[in-house]
Amino acid sequence: MTRVQAVITNPFFDKPLWLPKAESRETAYLSKNSSAEDVVIFLTVLCGMNDIDINKEPNKVVKELINTDEIVLSGGIAFESHSHVILPSCCCGLEQWKEVLDAVINKKSAWLGHDPFPSIEYLDQSVRIWSDDYYGVMNVKPPTEQEKQKMFFIEYNDIELIEQLESIEADLLDFFKYALVKQLSMVNAELLDKLFLKYCEWLSLEIK
Repeated sequence: MTRVQAVITNPFFDKPLWLPKAESRETAYLSKNSSAEDVVIFLTVLCGMNDIDINKEPNKVVKELINTDEIVLSGGIAFESHSHVILPSCCCGLEQWKEVLDAVINKKSAWLGHDPFPSIEYLDQSVRIWSDDYYGVMNVKPPTEQEKQKMFFIEYNDIELIEQLESIEADLLDFFKYALVKQLSMVNAELLDKLFLKYCEWLSLEIK
């Protein structure tokens, strides 16, 4: 079985003290079922990568976020099978997730990060997500045979992959409405409504 998920990576920033304690880990998956720890990681990365002063009280932090026109969020789309996971690499952002969907629909390459360079191969009715640059498209030098042997791919039916990528939008909307709002219960409701609109703008989400 294969699937895709919205993911946040590399939460190597100071955590806002007004958030609950979170388990130390490098990834957080975003959906309706996200845990409190996932929300903490999301907010830690959101504030840390976008120079938001976390030492202010929660309402003021949210006001700063609302006034931020564009954001970066280390992460993106995680591609998974029963035996492998391919996470977005360095300099890949969750804010670019829709570009991956558009690329797969149009059978084009997509930016999935570097070092390693996850890459996409299109076959007749399937799509392979490689763990690195198997065909040497992104690197200056093509990979050696020894390097290729360390690489792997996850293969999707092309129609199913598009459907799964489209479902990321619902996951991201549900993440805010359920998991994120729950952990921001101390924030003014009007500010949360404004933050939701900004969140949808940041991540190219259609409000439903």
